[in-house]
Amino acid sequence: MTGATLQVIRLSRDAAASVPPATAAMVRRCILDWFGLAIAGADEPVSRALRTLALAEGGRSAATVMGGQGGQGVTVRQAAFLNAVAGHALDYDDVSLAMHVHPTTVILPPLLALAEERALGGGAVMAAFVAGYEAAGMIGRWLGAGPYDRGFHMTGTLGALGAAAACAHLLGLDEEATARAYGLAASQAAGLKAQFGTMAKPIHAGRAAEAGLCAALWAEAGISSRADILEAPQGYAATQFAIPAGPITWDGHELDRNSFKYHASCFGTHGAIEAIAALRAQGLEPRDVRQVRLTVDAGADRMCNIATPRTGTEAKFSLRFVAALALSGADTGRSGLFTDAVTARPDLVALRDRVTVAFGPRDWPPDLAAVEVTLADGSRREARCDTSLIGADDDRLRAKFLHLAGTLPDGHAHLLAGQVAGIEAVTDLRALCRLGLRTG
Repeated sequence: MTGATLQVIRLSRDAAASVPPATAAMVRRCILDWFGLAIAGADEPVSRALRTLALAEGGRSAATVMGGQGGQGVTVRQAAFLNAVAGHALDYDDVSLAMHVHPTTVILPPLLALAEERALGGGAVMAAFVAGYEAAGMIGRWLGAGPYDRGFHMTGTLGALGAAAACAHLLGLDEEATARAYGLAASQAAGLKAQFGTMAKPIHAGRAAEAGLCAALWAEAGISSRADILEAPQGYAATQFAIPAGPITWDGHELDRNSFKYHASCFGTHGAIEAIAALRAQGLEPRDVRQVRLTVDAGADRMCNIATPRTGTEAKFSLRFVAALALSGADTGRSGLFTDAVTARPDLVALRDRVTVAFGPRDWPPDLAAVEVTLADGSRREARCDTSLIGADDDRLRAKFLHLAGTLPDGHAHLLAGQVAGIEAVTDLRALCRLGLRTG
């Protein structure tokens, strides 16, 4: 074995073997953030429908499905799928800008399902999470933005490889078996950006988590696959975009650069929200606004520029509508804000129609949003925000978690947060996961 696939396997294992305290703290943030999202996301229509189908399908009860009721165990495969869907259903989960992936919701659910079934502890899950995250990060940097720009939803495609790498690490697979797991995951990788604004988008995350889990289990069982899937002719890189010219590299934990969402909409809209919030803090009121011009990277046109959204799901991918919400002072961090009724509100539609979207020049930073507001008196206000510079805020993340986990029985949200804070020492992850149930 030689080439990119082996490089990723070895480098990601090295990264998981030596995790600095700051990186471990980031893992715990990712886990806490995901639990809140999966608990709240379990109430979304797509999650409820898929959970009903899974329970009707039946199977050996081996793992917990978030947001469910006591006694509603599912198979490991079902848990990986359903919990990943729930974690992405609100489109409020974390982001890796390097890999264009929502990483935690594809990597963590299959690890938790495996850990429940095989009685593995929190420390092992944390190490495997690092291995999967760093593997996906290296591949994402190697490929660049090409696959995403072509229309691949990389949470579904690259996410499957990250999940496979994590599960292979948790199962203790050797290099050869791990390479086969990569190959088996790559053969299942799928997801198209054309589905943004529909229920299919969170299913991409669910299928990636399930694909990565199955790939590792199949590799453990001896299923054959190419061991060079990243660099092979007609393999992963070649079909996603092209074989990159440079080698695989690792320059420190990609996890340290993980980005969290503080607004329940597409990450591409967050710069506009933050910039408008800054103007509102200076006294801007909707009644004073004649026109708003948003300038963003041209890539946003294929990601979050639904001009006239009709549903709450579409509204999450509409720069114009999200700008209207921000102008109105709405709490865009509230998970229940994006509904069909809110999207159709006449006052918000009127504000939306005062917003235009423009695209910056070729060298425009991909995560920069510039807002120019023309007031009724002809004067102008301007603000900018580069979302790549917004770091993790523990107070904000904890408040987000407690809001999202508010449907749990009394005390369970705080108990769950405490368990996650010391997850390295947790030996019974099934008990921890069951804290995410609505009833005992």
